Amino acid sequence: MTAIGPGFAPVVTPVQTGAAPGARAAQAAFFRTAMAAAQTIQPIAPVPAPAPQVRTAPTDEAEQIRPTRPGALLDIRV
Repeated sequence: MTAIGPGFAPVVTPVQTGAAPGARAAQAAFFRTAMAAAQTIQPIAPVPAPAPQVRTAPTDEAEQIRPTRPGALLDIRV
């Protein structure tokens, strides 16, 4: 880490100014047009979700055939 001594000039950050009045007017006009266009768009009707499928209990044979997933036997605790 460096020490700041009395002989160094202070660091001056440039002052940030806003956009020019012409640019602000152009931005405002753009966003007004975009908001007007967004308000005229018809909303999309919601699509009903498909009915959930009923799962049956697995049989013993199907349970034995299915291989064990990798990492299924890991017990990781943090």
